Amino acid sequence: MRASVLVAALAAGFAYAHAPSSASTHRRSQVKRTSAYSLTGHYAGQDFLDLFNYDTHTSNGGLALYATTSTASDNDLVALKDGKVHLRVHPKADDGKLQAIKLTSKRQYNEGLYIWDIERMPQVCGAWPAIWSTGDNWPAGGEMDLIEFVSRQSMNGMSVHTSPGCWAGSTGYTGEPMLAGSNALNCDAEATSSQGCGFRTAENHTAGVGANYGEAGVYALQWEASGISMWHFPRHEVPSDLKSKNPDPLGWKKPTLHIAESSCSPISAYFKPQRWTINTEICGTWADGTWAQDMSYAGQTEGSCASRTGYSTCAEYVASEARDFKHAYWRIASLSIYNK
Repeated sequence: MRASVLVAALAAGFAYAHAPSSASTHRRSQVKRTSAYSLTGHYAGQDFLDLFNYDTHTSNGGLALYATTSTASDNDLVALKDGKVHLRVHPKADDGKLQAIKLTSKRQYNEGLYIWDIERMPQVCGAWPAIWSTGDNWPAGGEMDLIEFVSRQSMNGMSVHTSPGCWAGSTGYTGEPMLAGSNALNCDAEATSSQGCGFRTAENHTAGVGANYGEAGVYALQWEASGISMWHFPRHEVPSDLKSKNPDPLGWKKPTLHIAESSCSPISAYFKPQRWTINTEICGTWADGTWAQDMSYAGQTEGSCASRTGYSTCAEYVASEARDFKHAYWRIASLSIYNK
């Protein structure tokens, strides 16, 4: 989640190459395919929180004051309700800023299948929520953004950021490139002013207010030597094999984002061990830069934040209407990790 994602905001998988014969289709229907993935960790409630440290580092020119453990506790910014994790923003400005939560995983993770079950996410003008991972040495260690959007957008952005030489292909995914021109598929952070290759979902229910109507959904990231893929599944579309904890991504719909090893080789050279982060930035370069913009291209159909709120800047809105940020909260059911 880098500051120059703003450029992408302003710019406005696997494909099945094999069609089996009817005979082979019949034979396969008689045999239940067993996933190569095994569940190695399921984290909900306090177990989920125990995976993370409170991270107070700020960036992106935002107005979030990321809370320490004690501040979060004193202000009820983190709560457990019915086994679900709630991450909140304090609805009272402190010198023009808002206390918010940023959690970064204690350990690093490698290749695997990561399943985030999100029941609700922020949906207020000025919020910049994200779930993402990064290596220790950016961008050489790589970055993967599974959920990222601003304000009241309803179309999620998924992206990766790398050192030079990694590209997305032109097929195998359903997302729309967030950049135009010759670098639309270039994941090199330096060549793209730090933003890498981002893809916006085609569906208008994958982020924020749109996703919350359907109780958000399941977000999946598959990281293998053969490539990286990301999906969003609404509640009614979660694959049955995933529900039964026997996931087989080869049978899923095309991902929103897919980076194939053939155009980013080897994957291991571009993506080193990663730490997961979940945070809610307030204002910042992306939310500030799009404040007065018509963002219908990203599913914000109610007009610009300037027209919706009556404030000409995000900072003015925060200073005067901090109570509106009671809507800037996450409700997280679980994180499940599968490995081969």
